[in-house]
Amino acid sequence: MGRRVDQPTYEIVGPLTRFDERDSVFARERLRPGSPLERAYHALHPELKEIDRRLARFIETVDEPGERGEQLNTALYQCSFGPVAGLALPDIVDGPVAERRVHVPPDLAARRIKAIARHLDADEVRIGPLNPAWVYSHRGTPPFFDYYRPNPPHFAGLPDGYSGLRWGDPIELPHTTAISMAFAQDRRLLRTSGTPFSDFEVGRVYAHSALVATQVAAYIRALGWSARAHHMRHYDVLVVPVAVDAGLGELGRCGYLINQRLGANPRLVCVTTDMPLALDKPVDLGLQDFCRKCLKCATTCPVQAIPRGEPVVVRGVRKWKIDEVKCLLYWGHLGTACAICQTVCPWSKPPTLPHRLVAEIAAHIPAARRFLIWADDVVYGREFRPAPPPRWGSETIE
Repeated sequence: MGRRVDQPTYEIVGPLTRFDERDSVFARERLRPGSPLERAYHALHPELKEIDRRLARFIETVDEPGERGEQLNTALYQCSFGPVAGLALPDIVDGPVAERRVHVPPDLAARRIKAIARHLDADEVRIGPLNPAWVYSHRGTPPFFDYYRPNPPHFAGLPDGYSGLRWGDPIELPHTTAISMAFAQDRRLLRTSGTPFSDFEVGRVYAHSALVATQVAAYIRALGWSARAHHMRHYDVLVVPVAVDAGLGELGRCGYLINQRLGANPRLVCVTTDMPLALDKPVDLGLQDFCRKCLKCATTCPVQAIPRGEPVVVRGVRKWKIDEVKCLLYWGHLGTACAICQTVCPWSKPPTLPHRLVAEIAAHIPAARRFLIWADDVVYGREFRPAPPPRWGSETIE
């Protein structure tokens, strides 16, 4: 493994400021033009009105009715992404806490929780401190939207008795600890980028990881401690920096967490809690140096949404900043998520013995990194090589 260090490898250069979830592109593309929420948001950010209308138009075309083949593709999306909405309900992500509190030594509690998470199929689990700066300031994507047709994993309308946060409500999270979990995606399906099969795999992992997050949170609450699950349909925190602080990996140029074993391939969830748990240290994989030398994700990005230059300061942290609008507009153009940057990353390789050895060398021997990057280009190619659809997805249905 990479070196365990006392502080994460990102550089803090100023006061850390919390991010408003309403400002994320995934929240903004869900604002139906002319709706009360859309008018309220663009009253605060009139400079974003035109680009957000473009985002909304691109996303709305994904679920337009079409021929039978298109309906087959939409059905894949619905089966993988759709049921996750039910896991975003308030009593599922953060339900009642048992009256009797069980006190367990922090190291034993951490080992038990990690074992449970792994048995529930989490590929990597680490526990770290919850930095309040990584908590969203306001809710931006609740599970309920009025008259929201595209991407219907969100429920329509607000049910009677709903007690959860609504769009625009401030988020307060009184937890001190975060359990970060990583779930690997099938590399071959992800390499069918631009097809419904890569989206299907992304949705499958998102759904499974959401279920595990709610299960781990429920386990902790049953012990008498507060715990909240954070997953695809209910994030209160920025899961990437939380995972970096817990030692799951480092932040790469592409904006994803890069794990030594899984590369840029995993999806992340976390559970925050007030339960005393032994903490893991952050990890130094040499990524800040490696990503400066590699640039593979940046050069293969079809719309140049990943920067080729040096990191910049974003809300008090120096990091590489992707152009999320370019990225999401390209997704809308494809009709699916892209995933090219995840698959071309030299760290995103099967966890075979040779690849594990190469990852160890990359993490510990800086002088070898340029050679390893060159060797990756020779073996796997500098350009993205898409995989064909799976056989079961290319068969004709009469």
